[in-house]
Amino acid sequence: MSDNIFDRLAELLSSPGAVNWGIASELGSSVAGDPGSVPGDAADYWHGLVDTAGRMLAETGAVDLTPPRVVALDRRDWTTETITGFTYLAEPLAATLSEDQNNPFAPVFSIMVGLQIGSMVGSISHRTLANFDSALPPLGSDSLRFVAPNIAEFTESHDLDPYQAHLWIAIHELVQNRLLAVPDIAGRFRSLVETYITGLELDPEALPLDGMEAGLDPERLGQMMQDPSFLTGMFTGPHQADDLARIQAFLATAEGYVGFLLNRLDSNLLPQLPRIREAVDRRRATPSQGEVFLQKMLGIELRRPEYRVGTEFFEQIERRWGPDAPAAAWAEPDALPNTAELADPVAWAARTLLS
Repeated sequence: MSDNIFDRLAELLSSPGAVNWGIASELGSSVAGDPGSVPGDAADYWHGLVDTAGRMLAETGAVDLTPPRVVALDRRDWTTETITGFTYLAEPLAATLSEDQNNPFAPVFSIMVGLQIGSMVGSISHRTLANFDSALPPLGSDSLRFVAPNIAEFTESHDLDPYQAHLWIAIHELVQNRLLAVPDIAGRFRSLVETYITGLELDPEALPLDGMEAGLDPERLGQMMQDPSFLTGMFTGPHQADDLARIQAFLATAEGYVGFLLNRLDSNLLPQLPRIREAVDRRRATPSQGEVFLQKMLGIELRRPEYRVGTEFFEQIERRWGPDAPAAAWAEPDALPNTAELADPVAWAARTLLS
């Protein structure tokens, strides 16, 4: 934690709103830890890769791949720039905690949510390669954000060709950003997460509220910021299996679509594609700290390798119903496949293409 953090606690306590974003940002930056380094020419380098990715995928047809701003960031800068992209997660969480407006602890809940979100995003920054690689994707991003030190570690530790690995990362970041820039698509994902969170049951016994009847003093806040892990476990089950499955299906569809686009490329453009995917799968086999925190906080367990199911779905519908079928899945939110349809493209087509 930064040396002057306790000098700022009183100011942080007064941050307005249902979520204390001041505390979230401060804690997130602290949890991010060692920021790592960013080469001076990194932004120009990644901008060139994104342009290349856009040209390679120019005929996809599903979304406009005109890129937004491109930035290369260290872990702390990624955390502070990205944290409000999780508003869709924080606000329903705050609403669930503050459902009883007469609760004397209501003013404390905005701080608790800020601590939760800050710790989660700071933890994600330790390993994420870019926005697309987060435990859950941030929404509303006006830029493609590449985490330079994490990308360098990933490439070197798996002995990958840097240019090919970086191009794979650029393609994923560009396509996911452009998909989630479509208001109806982002709105569908936001709605899925909100439905899941509002269905959770708060465990009053797990709330760390002892001694806070008069509010949260700076000393207690300092303790909570030093160790936010005790804030997990505030919600009890049963977790909504169907609601969670819808979130997982959306994520599998989005990432699977990128895999589908990569498979359509000339193999000479990315000859190391199988090695890159193998390295990513090995890396994701062990959940990141951010994913563990998210699971403990809300019971959201992400089964990341399911992207293959999404890739196979798009390959099958293209083979059966032609080259325009994959784009049709993104034409409107209701056209997206549900959990059962990912494994049964015929059922999806019967509902969307043939009805």
